[in-house]
Amino acid sequence: MKKSLLFAGMVLLSIGLLGQVQKEVVTGGDYADDVYYSFENGTVTVVPRTNWDIGFTTGAFSISILANNGSGVDLYTYPSGDTADWATLDTTGMKWTPMYNSIESLDMGAFTRNDLGHPDYGWGTYSMNTHNTTGDSLFVIKTLTGDYKKLAIIHRGAMTNTWDFKYANLDGSDEQVLQISAGEYKASSFVYYNIENKEVLNREPATSSWDLLFTKYFDYNIPYSVTGVLSNEDHVVAQEVRESGMDQSTHNSFEESAFTSDISILGSDWKKFDMGAMAYVLNDTVVYYLKSYGETDSTYYKLYFTAFTGSSEGKYTFMQEKLSTVSAEDHKSIQLLEVYPNPASDNLNVVFDHMGKAEIDVIDMTGRVVQSTCYDAGGFTSMSVDVSSLISGLYFLQVNTGDESSVIRFIKE
Repeated sequence: MKKSLLFAGMVLLSIGLLGQVQKEVVTGGDYADDVYYSFENGTVTVVPRTNWDIGFTTGAFSISILANNGSGVDLYTYPSGDTADWATLDTTGMKWTPMYNSIESLDMGAFTRNDLGHPDYGWGTYSMNTHNTTGDSLFVIKTLTGDYKKLAIIHRGAMTNTWDFKYANLDGSDEQVLQISAGEYKASSFVYYNIENKEVLNREPATSSWDLLFTKYFDYNIPYSVTGVLSNEDHVVAQEVRESGMDQSTHNSFEESAFTSDISILGSDWKKFDMGAMAYVLNDTVVYYLKSYGETDSTYYKLYFTAFTGSSEGKYTFMQEKLSTVSAEDHKSIQLLEVYPNPASDNLNVVFDHMGKAEIDVIDMTGRVVQSTCYDAGGFTSMSVDVSSLISGLYFLQVNTGDESSVIRFIKE
């Protein structure tokens, strides 16, 4: 999840009303499909929503594991033991609380919801020596088909970018022990697995190719599953503006400091179901502004919804407007830049390859440098950055070497 984007010295290329265009995205009857959408290119990929149970991050130093909550997959932590109790797991009288993916960041999937902070990431414990994470928790998962399985994450190999895990029927039969080479799918954010079919799935388009995901997910704030829109936290930030009596078509005011990486800013609450009319009613006093970071520039968009058909065909209709483009000076990427652990609570380890002086900046979502360190690197470099004083949220770490600049995203817990 690396970007090459210089925050300093940005030059405004174009500003103004470039024309609103009506767009449509169709997720199918009963919301059967996920649709990955690009502001520039429209629909990128349409993929069945119910073809996966769990998803593993492909970032070498990331630890997130998703559960397909929006399609009925429920994940539970076994409260009476850990991985050592694999053979004796007992679900008698099971009344456990399910765990759900974060609706703020997919870097915090359902499996990490017991996160106690570095080095305990909920499903396993991180080693500073090997940079690997070893599973120490036992889970029960209700699959897409409604079957209950016991499941354990065995090992996360940082350098090999592999995931080892196992699952079986509750009585121990049909045990499967698998390894997924996540590095083979690193163009996408996650690689997926279908438990019933015992199948690894490459169902996402390249992370850089899409901006929004039209899907169904579990909103634990309500709490129930909703149909809505999630943004691509790798390169999209958003803000919502609600004003009584606004004209959505002419509204053109947002705050640069109000953009956030929260993936569910668009979400689902721009609509509600009218039981009397048996139809969805849209909120006409809300507008969304989005900023999409590219390799060489950033583009601002405005979006508001005008129609939603519901489960009959799952069609979203909305107006999209390209507002402006901001360009950065052209810089080459550093050959290597990784950070771990990610999310981080106290210390962020930075790995990069450079010979000579480098400036390491921590930048918040407004583009403000909140922390800066100078370092004299001697080639392959591993250093630690203290982020304990930062407030929780999304940040960028930028390495400047004078001639080169490279940026990577991280989350401060």
